[in-house]
Amino acid sequence: MTKHIAILGGTFDPIHIGHLRMAVELRLAGFDEVRLIPNNVPPHREQPKASAEHRLAMVRLACKQLAQQGMAGIIADDIELKRDQPSYSVATLELLRQQLSSNTNLSWVIGDDAWEFVHQWHRVDEFLGLANLVIINRGHENQFLDTTLQGQWLKQHATELDNLLECSNGKLIRLNWRLLDVSATYLRSLLAQDLGAQLLTPGVVLNYIAENQLYKLD
Repeated sequence: MTKHIAILGGTFDPIHIGHLRMAVELRLAGFDEVRLIPNNVPPHREQPKASAEHRLAMVRLACKQLAQQGMAGIIADDIELKRDQPSYSVATLELLRQQLSSNTNLSWVIGDDAWEFVHQWHRVDEFLGLANLVIINRGHENQFLDTTLQGQWLKQHATELDNLLECSNGKLIRLNWRLLDVSATYLRSLLAQDLGAQLLTPGVVLNYIAENQLYKLD
């Protein structure tokens, strides 16, 4: 039986309600599983404040709580943390393809902010040969000329959700989901000042942060 996995990567520094809401929406949209993959060495952004061990532990705690609340199928995956190299999406997808059965469909999930710079990705021409691409529009109405990579992909690979779910790779969709606009940077600033963050990340994650004294002001 074919299984379709959605992949949501990020530093998860720390994981917050915006990440989890997106994961839940993906499960409800028809993806059989959602994998949250913490970056080891993110190539296009500031390096994480918390260690890989702590970030993975927080993601696992959040996923466990979701499962206990009835939302199974959202799991933490440490595939990028096992590699001491930049966390390029193509390299991660190659490893996943080696590990998973041949009847697994994969979709990489990004926000519209990342979509704007997808042409700068490492080995981007190989990407759609390995997976589909799901773009979550969160208010940015990006327009691309047909001469840009994004414009070409939209013209050649765009489809509907039902069709993408049946495809192993090579398709693209844009979903207009109004998700919670929460940033890990903002959450860290609240934590550093001991301000209320109870509504922005699960209680089990807050407890872990407190127990391990993470995100304190230097």
